[in-house]
Amino acid sequence: MINPDKIVKLMKFDYCEPLEFIAALTMAAKVESMNELAQELKFPPEPQFTEMLEDVISRLSRHVKEELARFFGRTLTYDRLDAVLSQVFYDDDKVETVEAWMECYNKRQPGELAAMLVEAVYASSGPDWRGGFSFEEVCQDSALLYRLVAAVPLPDGELHAELMDHARFPGEFKQRTQMLLDSFFRHGFLVLRKRLRELGEEGAARYDVYFHEHPEKAFGEIANSGKELIVKDTRVHISYISQVRVDFRHFEGVSRLDWMVLGYRNDALASQREEKEAIEQFLKVISDKRRLEIIELLKQSNRYAGELAQLLMLTPAAINYHTNLLIDLNLIRITRMDSRIYYVLDTERLAALMDQTKSLLLR
Repeated sequence: MINPDKIVKLMKFDYCEPLEFIAALTMAAKVESMNELAQELKFPPEPQFTEMLEDVISRLSRHVKEELARFFGRTLTYDRLDAVLSQVFYDDDKVETVEAWMECYNKRQPGELAAMLVEAVYASSGPDWRGGFSFEEVCQDSALLYRLVAAVPLPDGELHAELMDHARFPGEFKQRTQMLLDSFFRHGFLVLRKRLRELGEEGAARYDVYFHEHPEKAFGEIANSGKELIVKDTRVHISYISQVRVDFRHFEGVSRLDWMVLGYRNDALASQREEKEAIEQFLKVISDKRRLEIIELLKQSNRYAGELAQLLMLTPAAINYHTNLLIDLNLIRITRMDSRIYYVLDTERLAALMDQTKSLLLR
């Protein structure tokens, strides 16, 4: 059996600026999709997040916004330029600043970057596009890259046409993306830089404590994965700008770190789901008139089982069944008085569940 404590000791909860920069780019490009997902989950972003993102977007030129939409698409998965940027980071994951990471990007050959984009797009679409050629071969031959892309159409004709352009003119692709990264960094990210680090480090400290104190629950609710995922030293970046996110990257070799990215509000979403489950159970419990009658009687005074059975004309076994359901929701508790076992209604818990139910239904 895997010892959760040993697993957690392999995890370093931290803030990684280059990954947060990439996440900020992605969120700025896909804000509409993010808002649609938030509405679907009935989990609105924090007001601070909304203000930060709106401020950043307002500082960008129309051209930069158009380039963001063109290179990143709408889906919240990392399947376009965001996948390329992430891979550049993971290939040299010891860089700690955006400036150092951008130097790594600038050193990459245009053909390699274009091939990485093509690989990411086709990976999400499904078809095998390389036709037996190695990735290294297509990186070094732009004519080959173009022919391979042209030979494998995508369902999205416009995306396929753009991809062929990038494959045919990799130098132009690199130049355009460099200008996009530089402009977003100077006009957008620098405004958020200090605050994002503060929030990321605060989230990392919070998750560090939670994973150490409740490892099983933390893996299930916050990481949405089993603890067996962690097999070696793993750095965990906490991303405020992503809000809700789980991403894991495993790399072969003991000298390389594995990486996990967790959204700053994964725990809040898990708490909301837990609350929703409690409300669903609460509604089921109070849907039975006999349990409502028990609640009404206990509002008047504490009662023992025999008294409830007599007042409601139910058997002791039936009273035990109904009260156990109420106990499971922490609506009532048991206490001993005068050598008898009494049921006590927790009016504060009842009021809290009523308020939560109202909030959920009207959210």
